[in-house]
Amino acid sequence: MTSSTSTIRFGRLAASAFTRDIQASFAFYRDVLGFQTVFQNGDPVGFMILVKDQAELHLSLLRDHKPSTANIAHLIVDDVDALHDVLVAAGVRIIKSLADKDYGLRAFVFADPDGNRIDVGQPMAPVAEAALHVERRRAPGSTFRNVGLADTVFEDVNLGGARFSDVNLAGARLENVNLSGVTIDNANIEGLTIFGIDIHALVQESLKRGG
Repeated sequence: MTSSTSTIRFGRLAASAFTRDIQASFAFYRDVLGFQTVFQNGDPVGFMILVKDQAELHLSLLRDHKPSTANIAHLIVDDVDALHDVLVAAGVRIIKSLADKDYGLRAFVFADPDGNRIDVGQPMAPVAEAALHVERRRAPGSTFRNVGLADTVFEDVNLGGARFSDVNLAGARLENVNLSGVTIDNANIEGLTIFGIDIHALVQESLKRGG
């Protein structure tokens, strides 16, 4: 039997976590991660829906819960290093250390008080040698390291705090881009233009003046 879902609109899909103590679990997600409860039921409470921004998590009471060694959820954030620091400071158990992954995320895995494992990640810079067109994207704090971005066009992109290190930016164009706090180390910037200004030419002219 075959079926098509092309005309069916899917609604929310939320992760679920079992807990031996639902109030203690809620306190962790509220106080450490900033979640708030938007729904609960049971007397005593046996189920909660927690939300923060676009993230949603369902807590269900299970007195004899035994945690899985697999991740129960994957969370994407815009500052994975900062969240990692928050969790470490709170004494949360880190299952897999923070690192740049070969699948394009900077990520780590932590366990909540019941041992439920959550994989947290932040997209890294796209790795490519061919020209790209990156537009309408938030990438604050991203690290572009050892990648070829020659002739890439960044348009309507938030690069606040991004770092370019050992990167080929020859011929790249940045248009309507937030560059607050951006650093560029050991990069080929020949032909790089920002808001239509040839940055390489400006650097060369500054060097000639001894600036």
